[in-house]
Amino acid sequence: MAWTVIFVLLALPLFAWALPHLELEVWLDPAARAFNAQATLTDPQGLTGMHLGQGFEITELKLDGRPVESRRLWDGTRKVELRYRGMLAPMPALDHRQVLTLREGYSGPEGSFLPASSGWYPDPGTLFSHRVTLHLPAGQKGLVPGTLVEESDTAAGYRAVFEFAHPADALELMAGPYRVSERTLKLADRTVLIRTWFHPELTDFAPGYLDDSARYLERYSRQIGPYPFGMFSIVSSPLPTGYGMPTLTYLGREVIKLPFIRATSLGHEVLHNWWGNGVYPDWQSGNWSEGLTTFLADYAFKEDEGEAAAREMRIGWLRDYAAVPPEEDFALKDFAARHHGIASIIGYAKAAMVFLMLRDRIGREAFERGLRLFWQRHQFKTAGWRDLEAAFSETSGQPLRDFFHTWVETAGAPPFAGRDPDFRIWRRVDPRVFPPILREVFVAPKAGVVITDPALREPALALAQRVLDAQSLSVGTTPTTQGPFLVVGPAADIDGWLTHHGLPARPFPPRGSAQVWAGRDAKQRPYVVIAARDDDALLALQRALPHYGKQSWLVFEGAKVADKGVWPPQRD
Repeated sequence: MAWTVIFVLLALPLFAWALPHLELEVWLDPAARAFNAQATLTDPQGLTGMHLGQGFEITELKLDGRPVESRRLWDGTRKVELRYRGMLAPMPALDHRQVLTLREGYSGPEGSFLPASSGWYPDPGTLFSHRVTLHLPAGQKGLVPGTLVEESDTAAGYRAVFEFAHPADALELMAGPYRVSERTLKLADRTVLIRTWFHPELTDFAPGYLDDSARYLERYSRQIGPYPFGMFSIVSSPLPTGYGMPTLTYLGREVIKLPFIRATSLGHEVLHNWWGNGVYPDWQSGNWSEGLTTFLADYAFKEDEGEAAAREMRIGWLRDYAAVPPEEDFALKDFAARHHGIASIIGYAKAAMVFLMLRDRIGREAFERGLRLFWQRHQFKTAGWRDLEAAFSETSGQPLRDFFHTWVETAGAPPFAGRDPDFRIWRRVDPRVFPPILREVFVAPKAGVVITDPALREPALALAQRVLDAQSLSVGTTPTTQGPFLVVGPAADIDGWLTHHGLPARPFPPRGSAQVWAGRDAKQRPYVVIAARDDDALLALQRALPHYGKQSWLVFEGAKVADKGVWPPQRD
């Protein structure tokens, strides 16, 4: 008898709640994309439910030791044992935006990833602890969040056991042809194992990632509280991912090569072990963890460089916010996750600026004590903006209701009429104050696409889909009368086209295989021009260009950025 889905939710009184535990053993063959598993899910107080993805076939099921054929748990079920299997999908071809919506698992020799959303393990529907044993063929290695407690790697294959004793709300599995490098870090209360799980061509990057990870773990242990786990891993992905999970970060193999990642994104992902994977956001009242992590990592690193670098980041946040149409603005309490550019501007940049304004208001010492108090109170628990307000109010001795109501619970920004030459107050600045940037068009809810040469239509539309958030694109050979627009055309003809349509001339001499620049027309409508030498030059922009929305102009040589720039603010 086989089943595909089980989901039952039974009511239990709160006083009877206890942490369920999952014992899971997985056999994964990436070459064949074959998945087999056996699991035991227990809760002495009775399970409240269980869910397994539709793509997995249950071949054996027992409830409290008794073989059953029904899909339903009965009231008070304390132990579920099952065997199940599945055929996983091959690795998809996704860009960085599509990866954000990836819900299904995939497998192959270059890499396997099973996100929690794929339903690859029996999910009790509440926080749970787990112990997972992985079996993989020789040449492959794999891991899940947790601490490595057993490992063997022989000609017969790879076997590893991971334990996670803290409450977890999700479980992901990663595997690949990994070469492992490691070091240890001795902290005040424990020794942490730090590992890289990299594809073979990335092994030279391992020492730098190990040392910088150790540096970040020490930094945040001092600032917030001891690192709560016994292991931290940096894992390479064949897709352009950038995920942070308890005890690890899963980064795209191309991302790992970028020279600035160790100084920026790595610290951000390490910090998520405190905010997001150590204290869980209350999704119903808003995801504060991305903003706090951005403030204590990305912004703090700029402060380390000096006030000029920090000020430039604040200007960048306000410049991005100026590109958000007022009707698309929303309150921080309504931010859950980044799924388009505007969500990133609100959920990351505005939230980070709010923490800066909070620190300016209550003082650095009270702010730092508030961070530590929040961590102590809510470690491995769910917490919301109101819990942050309570912690900072207590350490500062100030009522902060007005502050959090204004900046967290209310959309937009209050009118601002004072002077703020250092850009430390979140506000909507007239876009004309800032020079044009690509993001003004990239994040526009509606943007037209102009293709000056029909021969470029196919690669031009493919590139437009990559860089624009807009779902419905109007496509033509001349600019629409309203709204931002993107112009794509051959470099040899673009000057004549600009002149014919009354737009400013190319801002710099032709060079490289492609040029990109932002501008505003006589009606102050933002536009972006992409002038490429040929089809190949246009196609080469697809991977990199979406990441440069904060720039005003770029010059490409093939897929690489040869030059770029942004002009400073004009006035405020």
